Amino acid sequence: MTEKLLIVEDEDTLRESLKRVLQHEGYTVDSVDSCESAFDSLECKSYDLIISDIILPGVDGLDLLRRCKGLHPNLVVIIITAYASIETAVKAMKIGAYDYLVKPINHVELKALVRKALDERSAGKI
Repeated sequence: MTEKLLIVEDEDTLRESLKRVLQHEGYTVDSVDSCESAFDSLECKSYDLIISDIILPGVDGLDLLRRCKGLHPNLVVIIITAYASIETAVKAMKIGAYDYLVKPINHVELKALVRKALDERSAGKI
């Protein structure tokens, strides 16, 4: 079964780039530009992993993370941001993020992180 990913990123170029890279790895990938759209997608579909920016228009990525972990504790969420701070990283990890990546995103690193997270999830470690 193909693993399903959701990318939540308001920057069009990055969102489409991440989608292409992950589709090339064999994943089924949906992408949206806001948390509100992500909430709509989550009502209709289930996902194995979400990659979300923190700073988004309207509801931010940490609120998305909080809601996702509340509804689906085994859902893997990777947070990305261009505005890294130790405080934000710690907050994301405490809420339940699997990991935290700083932009610009290294595609090789992201692919390895996604694979590791999904492998751990399927092995019941998450």
